[in-house]
Amino acid sequence: MNRYVALVPIAILILSGTGIVSQAFAVTTITIETDNDVYDHASTITLTGTVDPVDLNEVPVTITIVSPKGGIADIDQISVNSDGSFLATFETSSFLMKDDGIYQFRVNYGGAMITTSIELTNAVGTSESGTSESGTSESGTAVSGTIAKQAYGTLYEISTGHIEYDMTCNGDPAFFANSDDDSIIIFIEPKNDGVLTITLHEELIKPFEDGTFAVIVNNQEMQDYIQIGNTLTIPCLMGTEKIEIHGSWAIPEFGVIAAMILAVAIISIIVVTAKTRLSIVPRY
Repeated sequence: MNRYVALVPIAILILSGTGIVSQAFAVTTITIETDNDVYDHASTITLTGTVDPVDLNEVPVTITIVSPKGGIADIDQISVNSDGSFLATFETSSFLMKDDGIYQFRVNYGGAMITTSIELTNAVGTSESGTSESGTSESGTAVSGTIAKQAYGTLYEISTGHIEYDMTCNGDPAFFANSDDDSIIIFIEPKNDGVLTITLHEELIKPFEDGTFAVIVNNQEMQDYIQIGNTLTIPCLMGTEKIEIHGSWAIPEFGVIAAMILAVAIISIIVVTAKTRLSIVPRY
């Protein structure tokens, strides 16, 4: 009889453990809704939604808007309330939402994703890209090449692997570091309108104290770009020749720096040796 009584606590623990495991592996569900289905280009889109369960690590909801041409029109991360609800707003007057058509909202949370779509109409001055191939992108790393642009200062070509990028404007970019004005310069001749998404690393260029960069296109400062961490999404339009990304500090390639450090080290050794009459062979 006592044997059966002793098994009761064990059974309770097993059932409790099963409940904990089931909760830990609960499937994340997301619901989203926009306040309208159709907007013009001077509207505010309000997107509301819920997630369940809520991640106790305060993980935000990531919202990505994909344009009719397949590019990224906007990206945002929204905090989730304790009850699982969230709200986000987007302005349709943004440059990256200038085209008419269907825009898809992709909402990610806890490994789950849900989508919804809205339509933008009545675009004013929408540019035509002619023979552009919508949705076709090129990706890779910084390309090599030589270019004489002494007017921009001392330029150091960025070797392959220093910059990761993705572009939908069908161009052939060349990347350079300008240590004179703490910037990365991109020479490009896009064949159609699109976007350039570029990831920067601090060994090459550092952001300003507030974590942002300044973007200048064809000598005009641009505000219609998106920055998430060290990744920038910049409009890349036909007629663009130069994109500058300014930060608090930019350096040339590692090889140039290493050569400079080596040269300074050698000179220092020579000077110290001459002054102190140091000798490699000890004197007896």
